[in-house]
Amino acid sequence: MKSKFLLLPILISILSGCSKRVDEPFIQEEGIGLDSLYQQPQNPFMGIPEKMSVVHVRTSAIKYNPWQKFYVSPVKATIIMWPSDDKTLAIKDVDQALKGIAVDTKTNTEVKTENITKSSGIQLQDYRPGKYLIAVILDADAESGKRSYSSQEITLREYGKIYMHKIFSKDARDGEFEKWSPKLIEK
Repeated sequence: MKSKFLLLPILISILSGCSKRVDEPFIQEEGIGLDSLYQQPQNPFMGIPEKMSVVHVRTSAIKYNPWQKFYVSPVKATIIMWPSDDKTLAIKDVDQALKGIAVDTKTNTEVKTENITKSSGIQLQDYRPGKYLIAVILDADAESGKRSYSSQEITLREYGKIYMHKIFSKDARDGEFEKWSPKLIEK
């Protein structure tokens, strides 16, 4: 008899503890700070000779798993690099940028590059010191943010090493610019 009375409170607590309110949001509402989400590698330049210049570019996007928890996943994108020593380059048209064309805003002239790669990451080696514009453009078949893009100007020193990882937010809009984040790692 005593064991039946013990079972009743346990059963009631189990049944009442498993309820979920319908008005709770299914997707997390809090903002995602990309700098806190980004797990910086301890040494992205391990194994690279001291007398070599390297620019390492990676692309990822924030996605959600079946339990609505976000995670960072590599995404395939077009990575483009323009030399911009005496220019102020900008992307005026995404379709033109995919062909390697940027615009010098000082002279309003087009600048073309052949340095175009389609990947989720690339390591560019042995570039001469100077300024470069790096652009990352998501593919047209991306889950969200189709053809959304980001660009960042860098200054590469002699034997300099730069690690860049662009994480596109879950709110990336189709064909629109998104600020480069998180920060760069330079050596």
